[in-house]
Order: sequence, then structure tokens, then C-alpha cells
Amino acid sequence: MKKLILPAVIAGMLLLSGCQSTELGKRAIIQAAAVDHRNGEYTVSALMFSSGGSSQDGIDASGENVIKVSGSGRTFAEAVEDISLTDGKEIYMSENKLLIIGGGFEDADFTPVLETLARDMRCSLNMLVCFSDDPELLTDLHFTEGITSAEKPVSMIENSYRAGASPKTCLLDLLNDTAAERSTLLPMFEKTVNGFGMTSDEEGATAAITGSRFYYCGRLYEYLDSDQTVGEMLLTGLSDKAQLNFRYGGTEQSCEAYSIRVKQLENGDIRLSARFRRRNGESLPEELKNSAFAELERMIRAASEI
Repeated sequence: MKKLILPAVIAGMLLLSGCQSTELGKRAIIQAAAVDHRNGEYTVSALMFSSGGSSQDGIDASGENVIKVSGSGRTFAEAVEDISLTDGKEIYMSENKLLIIGGGFEDADFTPVLETLARDMRCSLNMLVCFSDDPELLTDLHFTEGITSAEKPVSMIENSYRAGASPKTCLLDLLNDTAAERSTLLPMFEKTVNGFGMTSDEEGATAAITGSRFYYCGRLYEYLDSDQTVGEMLLTGLSDKAQLNFRYGGTEQSCEAYSIRVKQLENGDIRLSARFRRRNGESLPEELKNSAFAELERMIRAASEI
């Protein structure tokens, strides 16, 4: 009997894998998507995973496994459908890792896009969301690290968040904050040119997280620079640590502040406590702590004055 069961199980697995392969072959699997709204029209730029690539193994880190596809329409759904018509495949966004919101949503309401992503396209609630004035920046660059070009921006957000330098915002955060009429802090990417080796661009063009931007009830609001972003995260409890750079005795110093506690009093004063250490884990010398504390306080006040 056992001899008969084993071949039957194997046959069933082969049949199931065959069905899945056929189904996936008809879909355009999106890894990252940028959406903007200009002149009354939605535009969507997406990185579509292609299992073919140019590598003999089918997967490499050169970006050959991802192709850029674009669409436009009067609604977000029409723009996505335009991609399907161009590529000939049904757009599949459940595996999407990153959504980039463009600057056009200062004036246009992003809420319909949010609802379509969550309800109709079944995007993961853990999908990361960020902002860029030019959202196609992250879909045009070919990052050389990771299996697909979408992985590097995702890791940049995660690493920056772990360092206390930038927020890590996901689709669920936007849905919850919108329902509760709370503001959300989005990590912000800008173009820079110090990325030789990070991308395939011959001039070293790449993207970097340079601060953040407020999102509130479907609209984009104030820009925050890097210092204001750190301060805002500490004020709102999104983080309890920060990387500090300051001067002492005419020289540049750096350290990590951790176990930070901030309380903003009704009269506008700030009650602050923190611990400090070198970035290699060693204790920060006592003579440097006052300068480090002053730098930390400056960053928090920069955010409190927004």
C-alpha cells in the first residue's frame, strides 16, 4: 500500500506545481510601483519581475530580472489596466514590496489609490510606502544589490529605521492613520550621485533617504529634513535612539544616543533623558556627553517647531 501512496503523492505535487506555473505565467508580478497624479491623470510606473533574465541560472543581481512597465488613466485602476493592456498580462500586486508616492498628491487625494490597493489588488498590509517628488526615480535606477532592483530601496528603509534615522511605514499604517485622522511620516528619497557600484549608472546616480514628509488624510504636507525627521520620531515615540554627529574641541565626533525619553510639556519646554555610547559600543567619555546631549536636544527642538 505504501508503494502505491508515494507515487500518487508525487503525481499530485507535479499536477499542483504545473497549475501554479501556468497561472503565474499569465501574471505580471510587480515588485515595486510608483504612482503619481498630474494634470488630472494617474500614472503608474512598476518594476515587473521576469524569471527569464540574462543569467543562465535565471536569477542575477544586475536588474536583468526586472523590466519597467508604465500606464496612465483617469483613475488609478485605469492606469494599472493600461499596464495590463501593454504587457498582455494581468497585473499581480500581492507580492509588491514597495510603493512610492509622488509629489502630485499634494493636490490630489490619495485615498482612492489606498482603497484600491488594499481591497481590489490585495496588496500586503506589510508593503512599505515611501515618498519621492519624482517617484520614477526608484523605478528607473538599476540597483546592483539584491535579486531584483526593488530589494535595495527596501533594505535602505529598514536599515535607516533600525538606526533611528527614518521611519518605516507600511500600507497598514496608512490605513489605520487615515481611519483615525492621524498624520503619517513617510521616508523620503532623493537623487544623489555618490553611488558608484550601487547602481549600473555610469555617473554614479543613485537614491538616498534624505528626510521625510507628512501624509494626512490623503494629502502630502510638510517636508522634514534629516534632523527634523529624527526629532519627530523621538517626539512621537517612533524611535528611542539616534546617530549623532557633533563638534568638540575643534574636532568632529560621533556617537549613538539610546534609551531616549522625551516629554514635551504644555509650556513648550522639553524634558529629555538619554544614554550615549560610541558607535563601536564603547562608553562615551564624560567630557563629550554635554555636547552630544546638546546636539540631541537641537534635533528634537527642530522637530517641535514645525
